Amino acid sequence: MSRNFYYKLTEDLRDELKNPLGKLVEGEMPQPYLKASEEFKNAPFLVTVGDVVTENVLRVGIKPSLAIYDHKTKRKEYEPDIELGAVVLTTKNPPGTITKALLNAVKKSFELVKRGKRVYLKVNGEEDLAAIPAVIYAPEGALVIYGQPDRGIVLIKVTPECKRRCAQLLRKMEVVYDGD
Repeated sequence: MSRNFYYKLTEDLRDELKNPLGKLVEGEMPQPYLKASEEFKNAPFLVTVGDVVTENVLRVGIKPSLAIYDHKTKRKEYEPDIELGAVVLTTKNPPGTITKALLNAVKKSFELVKRGKRVYLKVNGEEDLAAIPAVIYAPEGALVIYGQPDRGIVLIKVTPECKRRCAQLLRKMEVVYDGD
């Protein structure tokens, strides 16, 4: 029987993650999205993490290959503009964690994306750390975008290097087994 586990964010790591994992594009909204729209268009796969990021990318007329969101933004309900033909998956992920379920859902999402599907992954709980598994499972060359509160957006061009960095971040997290 395989035991269920999840990765839990530690205080040390919380501080480390305040630094962007990629290139920070600063500015008042919607400036960062307009500045980066060419990069969005040129990415073979575009991944958005967060409701506001997803909504703003859609507003500049670009549809992400994979959108990871939790239907909440600043405590308000959020409904992304889901087009016909998108595959909608759901998973559970409590705040401050990366669950096995989230890892599996992100991995499955990329299997669908590579087959030409557009995927919306709705997280029941919180998607704040989902950029880490997104980078780990994304094909090289993909662009992962997430918001940096009160600063702008972060663009991560997926390379072997940043995949290693995200795997190291995951290894630094505390592993908690359910039922312990």
